[in-house]
Amino acid sequence: MNKRSYTMFQFQQNHNELQCRLNNKTFLSEIQVSINLENQSLQNLELKTSEESAGEDHLGFYTEYRSSYSDNDDTVFTKLRFRCYASSITAFVDADVKNEELFKKQVFFSPQRAINITINNLMEDYEIMANYQHKEWWTRPFFTDNIQEIPERTQSLLLRTEKEYYHLLPVCDEVVRTDLSGTKDGLQISISPFHGGYNHISTFAFILGTGNNPYSLVNENVKKAITLCGQSIMSREEKKYPEILDYLGWCSWDAFYHEVNEEGILTKAEELKQKKLPVKWMMIDDGWSEVENRKLYSFDADQEKFPQGLANTVSSLKNDFGVNWVGVWHTLAGYWEGISPNGPLAKSLDKHLFTAKNGSLIPSPKAEDGFGFWHAWHSKLKKDGIDFVKVDSQSAISNFTVNNQSVGEAASGAHTALEASCSLHFDNTVINCMGMAEENIWHRPYSAVSRNSDDFVPQEERGFKEHALQNAYNSLYHGAFYWGDWDMYWTKNHDDLQNMILRVVSGGPIYFSDAVDQTNPDMVWPLIYKDGKIIRCEQPGVPTEDCLFIDPTQAKKPLKIWNQCKGAGVIAAFNINEGTGSIQGSIGPNDVPNLVGESFIIFDVFTKKHVVVSKDERMNIKIEENGTSLYLIIPVEKPFTPIGLLNKLICNDGIVKVWNLDKELKVTLREGGVFAFLSKETPVKATVNGELVLIHQDSANEQLFTIDCQDVEGEVFLEIKKGH
Repeated sequence: MNKRSYTMFQFQQNHNELQCRLNNKTFLSEIQVSINLENQSLQNLELKTSEESAGEDHLGFYTEYRSSYSDNDDTVFTKLRFRCYASSITAFVDADVKNEELFKKQVFFSPQRAINITINNLMEDYEIMANYQHKEWWTRPFFTDNIQEIPERTQSLLLRTEKEYYHLLPVCDEVVRTDLSGTKDGLQISISPFHGGYNHISTFAFILGTGNNPYSLVNENVKKAITLCGQSIMSREEKKYPEILDYLGWCSWDAFYHEVNEEGILTKAEELKQKKLPVKWMMIDDGWSEVENRKLYSFDADQEKFPQGLANTVSSLKNDFGVNWVGVWHTLAGYWEGISPNGPLAKSLDKHLFTAKNGSLIPSPKAEDGFGFWHAWHSKLKKDGIDFVKVDSQSAISNFTVNNQSVGEAASGAHTALEASCSLHFDNTVINCMGMAEENIWHRPYSAVSRNSDDFVPQEERGFKEHALQNAYNSLYHGAFYWGDWDMYWTKNHDDLQNMILRVVSGGPIYFSDAVDQTNPDMVWPLIYKDGKIIRCEQPGVPTEDCLFIDPTQAKKPLKIWNQCKGAGVIAAFNINEGTGSIQGSIGPNDVPNLVGESFIIFDVFTKKHVVVSKDERMNIKIEENGTSLYLIIPVEKPFTPIGLLNKLICNDGIVKVWNLDKELKVTLREGGVFAFLSKETPVKATVNGELVLIHQDSANEQLFTIDCQDVEGEVFLEIKKGH
């Protein structure tokens, strides 16, 4: 078979322009190249030659199309290489500025937008959801049907036509960063080193994939790109989720902000102990360190706030309050403005520090040097009893090192140094934070958890809507790299219920940040078990397919986030519309990919009502203003369909094992609770750990039966028999 037949994509030269055809139809047209040189205006390059060849690599058979561009003076040369596989294109760029005599003034590429690939026209009739860097640290979604409107610094672009999905993923390699943006001419793909002095740039710039499943498309694009980006990084599926973060946590930030201190932390721990909430880890957030003018002064804790040192606080939490693990916060620069030049660190660790051209002093962004700083600090923290860290302000690395190093080199060195130390001292248990810039996402070697949105803002009346929007849609691409940390929440607030439900579908850590005397256990227990282990779904939560291209803050449609747990689908629905009144939508088994079964129960976790549907059927739902609902989609079983523990949000998670026999149901539960099952026939007998118990039939739903075993300790074994 001809190797070229393996690809649906073809590139052709059309006069001075390049175009891409998909299945013999124009897909991308008027592909042009321009360059920016330092202190010069934008130059459009002319397409000179095109050629093709066939080959095979670890991604499969491909046809490679090579197009050469240059300026009129033959001083700037750019070559585009497109490798077209069965369902994807990988794009490589090589560019050179010719400087004939080295002793004369040299010409270099501009630090920003050095090379630009412009696609003037796309196919007709498409929808777009773009994830763009709207702040230095965070991304959010943007919805449009016009490629010219794509925001600057777009880091992931999902496009849908009537028949297919397309995903365009720019890459930040070991030197340069590639971004997407819309212009009056179409889509621009820009390559930037963010550092001057380059007369040669060579990069794997982006991958473009196509498929009929948007979720697997994005995941596969990320996996393929990782193998080509030149970095030692892994996809989320290859990483180990930290054991500590499988348990309930508490964070000091929204409780104390910068006024965190030992007395306040221990008072909070006493409250949680009295309320018998099994908080197993605590995070001492910003405010604990000894700083000077927003710069890290020493590795010690602030003596006024922690008069007996950090170790005393940690020891008390672990020995007196049953906290298993304690973490602390720091930034990738040490503190917000870096490291104080007046403190002891500047002298004792000078060879591990870096002075930027603007005078900032930070841990060296060269891995072999920066490691010494982190090793010294983390060694002390470990001696003080610290078990893990939250590392904030990560996307500031490009601000500290701009015009000092390329963006890729700085991010790669900084993250490699940090994570080498975290692996050595904390089993790589890190919560990455304020680090959703492309250079951060593409350069963390091992860490598995990263903040997925802007901050939780409890005082803002409408803050939940933006928070839910960012987390759901960012998770589509960010979740291919990391388990998302959807941030802390308050258990007693105007949006406490919504936040609790958002966390349970996140697939990531669950922790709260209530102030002293402000914790409501009722907004915690549905998420956890008695040993403090959280109910965690199997992957990062993402929007359902019918939500992917709709802005739920503007459209009268619910935001629906799906996940999976032990063979059941989980769908959380939210009304985050900026208007007033209720909204309507629908849900069904097809909202959750790869559910196994022919007929399913859609179970409303709050009303305890259910309907039975086929795989293609849907159920209409209505969400009140600022409201939320949670549904389980469970395959029907006979003679009984186990639902699980009604006192937990994801009821079926508490089921350890099921034996559904001809005339009886046997179930092992993780712990006691109110166990529910559905049956058209009335069961005649039930036992819990061999003892006869009552079976309660729900008055509002006659097919719903419950058994109360809340007082039983440890694992629970139930046997339920049906009549003849």
